[in-house]
Amino acid sequence: MATSQALSIVESYYNAFRLGDATAVAAALGELFHLEIVIESPVVQHRHGGPLRGHQAAVAGAVSVAPFLKNVTIEASYVSADGQGVATLIHFPSPVGEVFQSEHFEIDPHTSKIKRLRSYYDPRKLLPPGA
Repeated sequence: MATSQALSIVESYYNAFRLGDATAVAAALGELFHLEIVIESPVVQHRHGGPLRGHQAAVAGAVSVAPFLKNVTIEASYVSADGQGVATLIHFPSPVGEVFQSEHFEIDPHTSKIKRLRSYYDPRKLLPPGA
């Protein structure tokens, strides 16, 4: 897979959140997610007890956080040599302040869809006290 193709897929992922309307976000993400996608993050772990697995769960989970990601800024992106991995540094405003996180995407080379997404950030200000 070409480096530019992988980067375009990830940019389309972030652009989907800018659509604002939940139906439009779901449709756009539905086109980008692999049927067997896995999404991992501290908040996903807290809310669901483990990763989100499968297309339907991933789209629903992503739509639930879409209002926070509507104004996401991509600070940096790195594409792996094989074009199947993309790492990004992003930030976005939230009711509890600016959130910075690193996201790591695995792109399936056969379908050109996002097969795995891992988000890394400090979740303490996003979780209820004592969580």
